[in-house]
Amino acid sequence: MNPKQELLQPAYNALAQCMGVKQGEKVLIVSNHEKLSMADALFQQAKELGADPSILLYPAGKVNGEEPPAMIAEAMKLADVVLAPTVVSISHTDARRTASANGHTRIATLPGITEEVFIRGLGSDYNQIAETCERVRKELEPGKVARVTTPSGTDLEIDIDNEAVASDGNISKPGAFSNLPDGESEVAPRSADGIMVVDRCGDIITEPTKIVFKDGYIIEIEQNESGLRFQNLLEDTAKQDGNNNCYFIAEFAIGTNPTAKVTGVILEDEKVLGTCHIAVGDNTSYPGGNNPSMLHLDVILFKPTISIDGKTIQKDGELLI
Repeated sequence: MNPKQELLQPAYNALAQCMGVKQGEKVLIVSNHEKLSMADALFQQAKELGADPSILLYPAGKVNGEEPPAMIAEAMKLADVVLAPTVVSISHTDARRTASANGHTRIATLPGITEEVFIRGLGSDYNQIAETCERVRKELEPGKVARVTTPSGTDLEIDIDNEAVASDGNISKPGAFSNLPDGESEVAPRSADGIMVVDRCGDIITEPTKIVFKDGYIIEIEQNESGLRFQNLLEDTAKQDGNNNCYFIAEFAIGTNPTAKVTGVILEDEKVLGTCHIAVGDNTSYPGGNNPSMLHLDVILFKPTISIDGKTIQKDGELLI
């Protein structure tokens, strides 16, 4: 393997700064051929740190939340550290949750990562990000109701009466999990009502698209090209799930990464300071979440104004806390 030089420093940051990799630790890199350049860089830097690295490749999945092969899932449980630069996310899978539950394996997923995002996102000041994440988490934690409005037309009330989490890039403790690049504070909603106008969702939603929630479930999707792509994905997922769990609100989160940019890569878009994101589908990875699905899909809202129990904490994308 001959990893690209420009990928080595962000790979080192991921392993040393975020994961806290130590000499002799078993580091497993789970990836797909499409992401091999970044897997190679992580492998090389893990060796430089004195760890014992391995790479396992498997064919890319089709949707975020799709389970990896059983062999991958078993290997994850044996590792001290797992990094997963993959085409689709394995964050909200039984394989990831089971490996995390063993109490020692710490995991970073990097779903949809590109070399550009790898370099930019892992060059952030994670001490600064941690401070911002904690300020946001402290506002979300005691909150009961969040109201979100945006210039695109969102006007949504969300029941956020669950424990909040700060995802700040510190994945150094045994059993820790997050994705990289990082920078968000989030909560699993209990319900939601109103209008959400999505500004971006990867290649699925590329134009402002109206979606209506009632009692936590999507009940209406605008029938533009983006809305039809989104609707088709939900319909296909519902058939595979055998229920309508993929229509339920799964996550409400506020981005805190100042170097992240909106590029159409959800992994980075959802971290951008000045945005918030809402997910539908699986929420069982979050405290209080009890809605299993094979899908966990984040959609991005630009320049939100957010109030928690009547207190405005973000206005037109600018944090006020």
